[in-house]
Amino acid sequence: MRDPRRDDANTASRRRNWLALTVALVPLCFSYFAYAAAFIPPEGTTDPVLRPELVGLAAAIAPFVFVAVGFLSRNARAPKRVLGAMGLLVAIGLAVGLLAPVLGIAAGFGVGIAMTLNEPGVPNVLRNRLLAVAFITAYVFALLVFITPAGVLSGALLPPMFVGLADEYSVWRAARDG
Repeated sequence: MRDPRRDDANTASRRRNWLALTVALVPLCFSYFAYAAAFIPPEGTTDPVLRPELVGLAAAIAPFVFVAVGFLSRNARAPKRVLGAMGLLVAIGLAVGLLAPVLGIAAGFGVGIAMTLNEPGVPNVLRNRLLAVAFITAYVFALLVFITPAGVLSGALLPPMFVGLADEYSVWRAARDG
């Protein structure tokens, strides 16, 4: 038999998670698009030039994404998770960014958000989140190859959305299994 108090607490936790993901989308877009703009060559040239001031701006805004996710979702381990998420953003951003810089930062933000967001009390949440981030990274890569503008836009918007959908799937699966 289900406990209605636990269902209410789980629903409130999921609402807080969606609120955290929505609020964090604002600094995420600022950071992501500043980073993407750092790789656009100046007008009139085709030479690749990295603009460090935009990379610095993106790096300065990035922690606010994880702070918003961690604290608005009421993750008890938010301070440690935020620091870990920043490390993962740099590591994954550099590693995956060898394919495409915006792909690297999209994957880094996705993994960082998956680690920072408060977990609902169901099994396999982190596994499902990381699978969602892997799927969305592959999808963004395909879009970058075939429809570059759609890939750039999707890289900013889809990782947090798919982390939230992975949570919803995990809760649904746990309720279905029993």
